[in-house]
Amino acid sequence: MTSAGIRYSVLLVKSLILAACLLLGSISTMAQAQVAAADLRGTVVDPNGAVVPGATITARNIATGISRTTTSGDDGLYTLVALPPGEYEITVEAATFKKVTISPVRLTVGQAAELRIPMEVGAASAEVTITGDAVELIETSKTAVATTIDQTKIQSLPINQRDAVGFALTLSTVGRDNGRPIGPAPTSGLNIGGQRGRSTQVNVDGADFTDNSINAARSTVSMEAVQEYQIATNSYTAEFGRATGGVINVVTKRGTNDFHGSVFGYIRDKRIQARNAFSPIEDPDYRRTQWGFALGGPIARDRTHFFINYERRQRDESGFFTSDVAAGLTGTFTLPAGAIPGFPAQTFSNITPAQAAFAGQLLGNAQTAQLGVGYLYLASGGGSTALTGSNPLRNTSSSNGIPLGTPIGSRFFLTGTPVPISDIAFRPLNDLQRVFPVTERANYSTARLDHNIDENNQLYLRLGYNTGFLTGIQVESQNQSLGQNDFSRTGITDYKDTSFATGLNSAISINLANELRFSWGKRQTSFRSQNGDAVAYNISGTAFIGRELFSPVDRTEDRIQIMDNLTWVAGNHTFKTGVDLNWITIARARFELNFAGLFNFGEFGTASLACANPAFTPAQQATCAQTLSAS
Repeated sequence: MTSAGIRYSVLLVKSLILAACLLLGSISTMAQAQVAAADLRGTVVDPNGAVVPGATITARNIATGISRTTTSGDDGLYTLVALPPGEYEITVEAATFKKVTISPVRLTVGQAAELRIPMEVGAASAEVTITGDAVELIETSKTAVATTIDQTKIQSLPINQRDAVGFALTLSTVGRDNGRPIGPAPTSGLNIGGQRGRSTQVNVDGADFTDNSINAARSTVSMEAVQEYQIATNSYTAEFGRATGGVINVVTKRGTNDFHGSVFGYIRDKRIQARNAFSPIEDPDYRRTQWGFALGGPIARDRTHFFINYERRQRDESGFFTSDVAAGLTGTFTLPAGAIPGFPAQTFSNITPAQAAFAGQLLGNAQTAQLGVGYLYLASGGGSTALTGSNPLRNTSSSNGIPLGTPIGSRFFLTGTPVPISDIAFRPLNDLQRVFPVTERANYSTARLDHNIDENNQLYLRLGYNTGFLTGIQVESQNQSLGQNDFSRTGITDYKDTSFATGLNSAISINLANELRFSWGKRQTSFRSQNGDAVAYNISGTAFIGRELFSPVDRTEDRIQIMDNLTWVAGNHTFKTGVDLNWITIARARFELNFAGLFNFGEFGTASLACANPAFTPAQQATCAQTLSAS
């Protein structure tokens, strides 16, 4: 079946958010600067600490040559908004003062940095150079609780699977979510501030990268393509709406005036690491490889730059099903000759220790001895059927359609119905697959173009295409806290994630700036149970066998997002207003819950099983129950 829907979300409202601060006459900034950029503000002062009005301040990106210029006001204040993250050279010029150059000044994503610039009296031809090491950027009005992961950490920290989102786990307030990031209904995999994983919003270059249907993180970008990574855990503004947990901002790399590239490869192989201690075989398969390349550089220096990246992830491993579901069915009970009048010596196999003990209790009482023999027949036959699908006993009644005295074989004892042995119905416990393959094939592709239209207008375009295929997923959609998934209960997922984003940052005047962004994303995802039509059954606390109940899942989601933010700086106050429009279309959706055929096996009272012998009349069954309760 197919369902379609469109959701419109509009976020408007930010212009009067700082009214209280205006009344106090203090310098005001947003709780967080921008989604994918940074702000720089401060005061220009002379040697006596007096403000310097009319000074020209220019911020030039050292890597790309892109620059932005503003002028300090009568109060000496200056503001440069929506600067791309990176290292800048700040130059300040004013009449009767020496030229000041500060380099490098490092701006990070989401930062609202303040830089006080001291001037020295002298000729304009003279120059004062201040190294970036001597510059301390502060954020006195910052209210957001946010942490930035920069290039140094990205290149140095070990992150499993080189997953960019995994850097959030380096914070003490972020943990792994109880829900899994893979499976029929995945989450972001992150628990931020105690909120569940579906409460986290993920942005890439300002574009929303959330799967709206289940509020999970979509496939983002390769770690090699990440410039910076910010985790906001509290007090972020309405601009970062649609999240009650945390906000993750990923900023992708851009090209520079110099050609830079990398070729990388990582491998983890069974030959260079210890064998899995839980493996039931001596030489389990294990191989993980990740390789790729990145290249960036100029198309036109100081004007147009490109960056491309590709990464391939492969996994070939062995999954294990180590629950010994047949362990308790391997016991035997021997009935000596003459122990019961009329019964020869006989050994009953495929019974549990508890059944053997109970049979001994029945046989030790003259009134229940015959019941004990009947009980052993039933228990042994049932154990054999569970293990092999075949019952070795002979029929003792013609009521089930099997001739009296003939072998029961692959039929149920009571009804004579054939045991439906197949991959989609009953699977004998001895036939359960103990070792099974886990296979992953994932591709991450990113291409970005940045163009400096002029000093006041910068344009970027980014295209991403990710594909993934994974088998052997140990599903936990039923909160299975105990027991293991047999191979039949594992899942297979397949996805294609296409994204396009473009943005225009414009300095309309020295105190007015605008950010315009457009993005389009298409996510096609599917999930299948390894045995799509198999009957599911659970052995409480031990194992989960058969189909995954929350499957199949097929979904195609399209998202179009238009966002525009207008920032106006008036003296020592900042006003910001904007709009965020999202058109979300579920073009194809199929999500099935298959509860039919689910059998939960718990512990059965052996006494009730013995007395339920179909060979007994109702009166005999009642006498049996009374005798057992009395003993």
